[in-house]
Parts: sequence; structure tokens; C-alpha cells
Amino acid sequence: MSFFRSLQGKILLFFLLVNVATVGAMIATVSENAREALEQKIDEQLRLEAHVVSREIEEELGLKWAFMQSLADNTFMINSVVDVMGRGDYLEPFMQRLQLPGEGGAQTDLWLLDFAGRAIARNGPHPLHPSQAPAFAEEAWWQTLQGARPVATVLSRGGRPRLLFAFPLRYGQHMEGAVVAEFDVALLNELPRRAGLEATLLSPQGTLFGALSPEALRQVREQEGLAEQHPIFPLGDTFYLVEPMEGFSQEQGLRWSLVLSVPAERTAGPLRALAWRMLGTGALLAALFAALVAWGTRSLLRPLERIEGTMRGIVDGGALGQRIRLQSRDELGSIARTFDQMLDRLEHRTAELERSRDQLSLLAHITSTSPSAIAMVDLRGHVAVWNQAAQQLFGWSQEELSARPFLEQVVPPAARDTIAQLRARADAGGPGEEEVSLVSRQAGLVPVHLTVTRIADAAGQPMGYVFVMRDLREVKRLRESLVHSEKMAAMGTLVAGLSHELNNPLGIILGFAQGLARRGNLDEGARAAVASIERQAQRCAQLVRALLDFSRKKVVYRERVPVRALFERVHELVSGQARRANIHFEINLPAEGLPELEVSVQEIESALLNLITNALDATPGGGAVSVSARAVSQASGVELIVVDTGSGMTEEVLQRAFDPFFTTKPVGQGTGLGLSITRNIVEAHGGAIDVKTAPGSGTTVRLWLPAASAVPQVRPMEATAWK
Repeated sequence: MSFFRSLQGKILLFFLLVNVATVGAMIATVSENAREALEQKIDEQLRLEAHVVSREIEEELGLKWAFMQSLADNTFMINSVVDVMGRGDYLEPFMQRLQLPGEGGAQTDLWLLDFAGRAIARNGPHPLHPSQAPAFAEEAWWQTLQGARPVATVLSRGGRPRLLFAFPLRYGQHMEGAVVAEFDVALLNELPRRAGLEATLLSPQGTLFGALSPEALRQVREQEGLAEQHPIFPLGDTFYLVEPMEGFSQEQGLRWSLVLSVPAERTAGPLRALAWRMLGTGALLAALFAALVAWGTRSLLRPLERIEGTMRGIVDGGALGQRIRLQSRDELGSIARTFDQMLDRLEHRTAELERSRDQLSLLAHITSTSPSAIAMVDLRGHVAVWNQAAQQLFGWSQEELSARPFLEQVVPPAARDTIAQLRARADAGGPGEEEVSLVSRQAGLVPVHLTVTRIADAAGQPMGYVFVMRDLREVKRLRESLVHSEKMAAMGTLVAGLSHELNNPLGIILGFAQGLARRGNLDEGARAAVASIERQAQRCAQLVRALLDFSRKKVVYRERVPVRALFERVHELVSGQARRANIHFEINLPAEGLPELEVSVQEIESALLNLITNALDATPGGGAVSVSARAVSQASGVELIVVDTGSGMTEEVLQRAFDPFFTTKPVGQGTGLGLSITRNIVEAHGGAIDVKTAPGSGTTVRLWLPAASAVPQVRPMEATAWK
């Protein structure tokens, strides 16, 4: 006890207590974090096992569904229903040997039904008896099946849940019968049992297989829909995990959930082992720290012992000449103050590094997800950043580009002077923009809109340049297509007009020649001359008919396309023109409800571009042009609307607006073919066009186009119903 009364003992005891408390807190923190990490790992493993089992169940169901679909599409099955009397000899043996693939396929009941829901044949070793067949036509799902849609539903037979798949057998446009499969859902329980898991499959109607206590079932129902936030919940000595089925069952609207029942011992055992391991580690660390504290205290007290010895020697012995020579006499406090200053600076630097890391992470995310190709080139010309869009556009990965400088591999020699000028503009303080052609691996030279910007570090020192490249191939193709369509329309109009003009004199010449040929007083020479005139006139008439055929509309390839996709392609072409003219341009589409169109994409794009370009030309700076769409006539058509706040048109101008070569624009700024071509395109697609305008009140142009439909319409659609 006398030792702890001394200064050395007090300091040693103080440091021992402090270090033991520190070690205990550290061990508690580490063990808690380790426990949380282990619990998270166990939760992740359980969720993974539940996901795997649910995927296996979904795959089993999808396999059986695909097999039933193949039976419904089988020509033999369809013909057997249509002509069952002619195929009875081999239909029954064929059906008796059928079984679903996968788990429980051999225990599945398969039925072949006629159009009234009566059983024709079934699988199994015994022939079909009418009393064995359920009354399928009285089932609730039979009406859905008659609507030519397959059915997947859960029903109960004999007090056990059974899953039913039913597919219509169609002959032409009529339903001639159906093929139906029923099997016990409990057979799917073999899949989780093989993985050593106890599972329960739930549907909104009840339990399909497995068993849950009423309390567990109530909590599972409460947890359904919250599986993302609360994947596992305890009840008694068991943990329950709810896994929503997201594959086949979700597609069929079954809304099933898989519930895993895991004993608490499975999760508590590793946690107890971890606790004992942490406790042993903590005791070892405490002993080690105690030894280190004792050694450190002894080292720290040595200067004090020298001071005490020297002072005692001076007092007891009177040796006034003694000196205390301690190299570290005043350095402990100095070291502490220096260390505090170092910590202050370190904390400041750490905060700066955290902010920089967040900014870099945000920039990296923006760069990687940008649709434009982005490359950062350092001062030596090597690529430091190369996003996914750049890799897709040019075909090289960043590792492949690291072998040579960017200018040597991607920039062709003819464009290097342009790149040098863009870098000079970037060095001057502003971004440089230009259209250039760069080299890609697969496509050769690719035209891009290139923007070059210089970047600098925190000290303002240049680090390199950022190249933003936007692919212009599609833009150029659409521009060329628009110009080409206008030229072809003008040529077609010219050829058609010329052909009609030639028809009149040719008809007169041919009429006179045929009249002369019928006269009986002509000699042989005159008759041969008249016959030659008639032959040549007929030849010219054939040439005129060929020209007329050339000027007529050709059959174009049409494809299904969403309205949103058409508007996105058009927006890319006209947004720049609207921005340069200081015109507010916007596209308004409903979130859903628009049917698809079956059109020639190139022609409809050309029609929309003509209308929007006219609207932009007629709208002064500061005005607005909007484009919208809506479904009309119960989804039988789509109305595309272009509205501008421009000068509008008078009644006289509106009457001639669709005439070829008529335009109100100055000479050299318009061909007068835009609205004429647009009307021809719309009418060729079975649509209609309407224009509402007034001087000073802007213009509204509405296009009606029929919607794409897999089932033909009963009556022809009225294209003018919306006017």
C-alpha cells in the first residue's frame, strides 16, 4: 500500500485505470460493430437463401407455364379439339402420357377441353370418365379464358390448394377449346427443403404450403410490403423472413410471398461465439495495455527521479555545484502543444479531403452516367477519365487508350489543327466548340460536336482538358433525310405536272392518227406513215404513264413506335434552333395512356419537323412553341398538336397553305413544300390534318394518326372526328 501512496504509484494507478477504461470502451465499440456486422451478414445470407429459393420456385412455375403454352400452340392439340372424332384413336394415348416438366410434373392433372368447357381427354393411366371431370365451364376463370387470354390462378380441390394453368386453343380467330393443368402447390415445398430450409408460401387467399402460427401469420401480413425496410422479424425462438415473389407470380398477378422460418439458435450461436471471442481478446488487450502503461509510467518518472535525487543530494549533501541536466526537461509540454497543433491541422486537412472526396464522387457519377462521351486528357495528352458513353462511341477502353496519347489515337491528322485551336480557346478562359470527325474502332470517322474546357487544381495550376463529344451521325442522317424528302417531293410534283401537260397533246396526236388510219382512201405509204405516228404516240404515252407512276407515293416500311420516342428524336433536332432564336420550346406528354403508332418513322419525323420549323419561323424572339399528344376516340388514334404564339395566317393564306410551292417566306428562305409534304405523309398513313389560326393569335396544327393495333378494327376509323 505504501507504493500507491508515492507519486509513482499514484501516476501508475491513474494511467492503469484510464487505459483499462479506454480498452474496455474500445472493446465494447468494436464488439458492438462486429456484432452488427455479423447480424447484417447473417441477414444478408438469409435473404440470399430466400431469394434463391423464390427464384427456383419462379423458374419451376415458368417452366410449366411455357410447356402449357407450347401445348396450346401445338397444331395437333388444336386440330384434335376441332375434329375430336377423327383423332380419338391416338388423342387419348397421347394425353395419357403427358406430364408437366420439373418438380411434381408426374402428379399433375392435364385436361383437354372443348369450346363449351367439356373434358375431351386427360392424362393418366386410365381412360377419361365424364363423372371424373370437373365442371370447368362453371369455374370463374372460364370467362377470362374465353377472352383469348391464358389464366394462372389458385383454387381448392379436396381441401388442398392447387395451381391451375389454362390456355385457349384458337383456330383462326375463334376459341375452339382449352388445355388445362392442375397440380398440388405443396409439391413446390421440396425446393426449400432441399436447401435445408423451412418455408411457407403465402397467397392473398391463404397458405399454399408450409405452416405458420396465427400470430406469425398476422405479423407476416403486416410485414408484407415492408420487406425492404424490415426483412426479418423475431417471434418467440424463431426468426421470420418475408421474400416477395417477383418473377412469374408477379407477372401473373398472383402476389405470393415466401416466408422462411429460421430458429433463433442459427443466428444466436455465432453471436455468442463472437461475444466470447471479444471478451477473451479484450482481457488480453487489457493485460497488454497494463504492461505497457507500467513500462511507460516508469519511463516518464525517470526524469522526476533524477530531479528528486539531484535536489535531495543538494539538500542533504549541500553539493551546490550539482546541476540538473535533462535533455527533455521542458519538452513534454512542448511536445504536447506541438502535437495539439498537428492534430488541429490534421483535422482541418481531413475535413477538406472529405469534401473533396464527396465532390469527386458526385462528378464521377455524373461523368459515368452522362449520355455524351466525356474524356479528361492531362497536359501530356494521356486520357485520365474515359466514361462509358465514350467507350461505346469509339470502341476503345481506357486501358487501351493509355498506350498512346489521345491525339494520336482518336484525333485524325486532318482535325489536329482544329483541336489545337479549341485548346487555345479553352486556355483563353472560355470553352471551345466545333464539329469535327474523330476516329472510332468500328465505324471509322465519326462526326461529333466537340466542346473543350480547361481544368485546374485548387492552386489554379492547369491539370488538363475535358473533351465532351456528342455523336452527330443521327442528327446528320435526319437532316439529310429531311432535305432529301423535300427534294423528292418537289421532283414528284414537277414530274406529275409535266406528265399531265404532256398527256393532252399526246392524246390529240393519237386521236388524229387513229382517225386517219380509219380512212379508206390512203395509199400504202401514207397508211404506213400514219401507223408509225400512232406507234410513236403510244410509246410516248407509255413513257408519260411511267413518269406518273414514279411521282406517286411508294409503299414504305412501317414499324411500331411509341409517341415519346418520336418526340425525343425531333426534340434533338429543333431544340438548338429554338434556343438560338430565343424561343421557349417544350414537349408535353401524358405519363401513360398513349397507344403506339404503326408508321414510317422517317416520314412522320419529317412531317413533325416541317410543322415545328414553320412554327419556329413564324414565332418572334421571346415567344413559345409547344408540342403535345393525347389519345382520342377510345385509344383508336393519337392526336399530335403543335401550337405557336406567332403571327398567325389570314384566311387567304390559309386557303393556299397546302398548295405545293406556295410560301409567304422571302425568296430563298422556303420552298413552299413543307405543309404539302406533311399532308401527303399524314393522309398516306390514314390520318388527317387540321389548322386553326388567326392573324396575331398564333397557329395550332393538329395531326390525327390511327393507333397501332394487333386486332383489326370492326369499323374503319373516322379521321375527321376530332376536328
